[in-house]
Amino acid sequence: MHRTADYHLTARSITTIFLCLLLGACAGQKPKPPTAAEQSVARLQYWTIKGKLGVRAPHDSGSANLTWEQRTAPSYRIHLSGPLGAGATVISGTPGGVTLQRGDEPPLRASNPAALTVQALGWPMPITEMFYWVRGLAAPGSAPSEEHRDAAGLLQSLQQAGWNLTFSGYQNRGPYVLPTKIKASTDQGAGPVKVTLVIKEWQL
Repeated sequence: MHRTADYHLTARSITTIFLCLLLGACAGQKPKPPTAAEQSVARLQYWTIKGKLGVRAPHDSGSANLTWEQRTAPSYRIHLSGPLGAGATVISGTPGGVTLQRGDEPPLRASNPAALTVQALGWPMPITEMFYWVRGLAAPGSAPSEEHRDAAGLLQSLQQAGWNLTFSGYQNRGPYVLPTKIKASTDQGAGPVKVTLVIKEWQL
């Protein structure tokens, strides 16, 4: 009789200990908080970037000088000059949509910058996501399928919104650590596209 009681007590104790350990492990698996690098650079909302953009696409390949003036989250002006820009291409974003003007051609307007650049340039320029990518951040609203960071929390590679990205250089600029070279590739509707952005100057 006592042996049966002892057996049930022992089994109950083991079960209790197991449940406590399981609950403790689950409690420890909390969502990974943003790194210090992410928290810092997320505060950067205004900038001017100067650099070079190289593109390899089925219908258009080449390079262009790039100047990106970011005024507020929905308002920006991206100026491309050189062979890829056919002299000059200006992409302007406002709360009302996106406008693209290439050389002396009439301006084109749309609500989606990627669709507009496919129409005008033959390849997609995902400016909505690039607003985050150029700062070394994953874009919200589209969960990354894969993301790798180094020991300091700096983004090294990212798969998001149909694009594969690698970040191969960073620089200290004021209180921020910002990317200087980003390679991106996609094989979406416009066909295989490879884009390389080299950022030579950050003006904050």
